[in-house]
Amino acid sequence: MHILKQRAERANLQQLTDRASFDRPLSGTEEAAIHGLWRSARHHPSNSRIEAGSGLRLITSGWAGWLRCADDGRRLIFLFLMPGDYIVPALFNVHDCNLVCLTSVRTVDASPLAEAGSTATPQSSAMIHRSGQRYRHLLLDHLTRLMMGSTTSSIALLLIELHERSVQSGACVNGRFSLPIGQRMLAASLGRSTVQVNKVLSKFQTDGLIRVGYDWLEVVDPTGLQSLSGMTPRPQPCDIMIHAV
Repeated sequence: MHILKQRAERANLQQLTDRASFDRPLSGTEEAAIHGLWRSARHHPSNSRIEAGSGLRLITSGWAGWLRCADDGRRLIFLFLMPGDYIVPALFNVHDCNLVCLTSVRTVDASPLAEAGSTATPQSSAMIHRSGQRYRHLLLDHLTRLMMGSTTSSIALLLIELHERSVQSGACVNGRFSLPIGQRMLAASLGRSTVQVNKVLSKFQTDGLIRVGYDWLEVVDPTGLQSLSGMTPRPQPCDIMIHAV
């Protein structure tokens, strides 16, 4: 990746330190360590596969998805990765599933944050080491969505998750966050048809629960959306959260 394009990633890393919900203010040393990751920026074209076993990386822009392919060619997405999420080596058996770029993705090498340990980058290091537990919770949420009886409930739960993750990462402004993946990929993660997803999203908009743009979604009424999900809000303990871009 050209040095000028790598340098452009400094803005995303700056956002990480400026807007993310860290447990406490970052030290100057830790902030500098995060900002310095731009030198290892790498571009991954849309629809390309990310070698998840090649080292710890942090997504700075774009969306990726862990997926399996059905015999009929369908891509079944079971976990979305968003800006600020870590790509953890050996999280899943790469012979059973793939990590694929759903949009153009950029990542940086995050191993210096873990190698530095608790003395130089304590908050980043703790987030990385808790990421496996966090992803297991997200997979349980995914299983819950698949078992919901209605398309309305399952879509409401997915939008709630994406909204909460964006809020925690600092990437949500006044309820609006980036949603660059489109209805086809939302359907692929829920085992529903694109027509079903379109009908439910249109109903949500008509009812004033959400607003949808070309590559963004705004949650206008999170309480109403939660009510349609059919699930009681669960606490969000800090020990399972990764605060991200």
